[in-house]
Amino acid sequence: MSLTFETRVAAAAIAQSPKWMRQEFTRVLQVSAKATDRKRHRLAFREVLYFKLKGALESGGVQMHPEDRRALYQVLVDKPSEVGAWRRKGLRLERTGEVPVTIDLTKIARATHATLRAYQRGADLVECRADICSGELVFRGTRVPVTQVVEQIRAGVPVVEIAEDYPQLSAQALQYAELRARMGKPPGRPAKPLKIQRSAVEAADR
Repeated sequence: MSLTFETRVAAAAIAQSPKWMRQEFTRVLQVSAKATDRKRHRLAFREVLYFKLKGALESGGVQMHPEDRRALYQVLVDKPSEVGAWRRKGLRLERTGEVPVTIDLTKIARATHATLRAYQRGADLVECRADICSGELVFRGTRVPVTQVVEQIRAGVPVVEIAEDYPQLSAQALQYAELRARMGKPPGRPAKPLKIQRSAVEAADR
């Protein structure tokens, strides 16, 4: 079974907006993103690669109409050798027309795959134990809370400084924290702390 990724994980890996990616699926590509629990989108690697490549092309000044984007998606994901103006030969991609484009996908595919794998391996870098920091998620083998490092990155603290403050964290652990920081805070309201309205003594007197 091929691996799939949550939209927010994929978006963090390629520095894109998850909201923008969902809109692209429904409004332009007109396909249904894969979902395993009927709630969360799941993207295959080639779909993530499409968004990465599209973002790189547009950053380079290459504008594409919706039809052109759908053709690119089909060539990458459905794997036909030719759709519309797009031609694919292995990892070589070409677009004909007024603005011809030739792309070697090797570098961008490897970089995207490496970033996604770094996030997946992050699960092995963290742990949650009742006897460490009251069960808070920490980096394995340390007492450093994951949330603490992630929030520092979100606050703009350079990763170099964080690495100096936490020498026990590996470069892989810091990369995982960076990806978590890009994902933003999970949806929903944060849990509110429990408030005790009256003491046990006062309750016993009633």
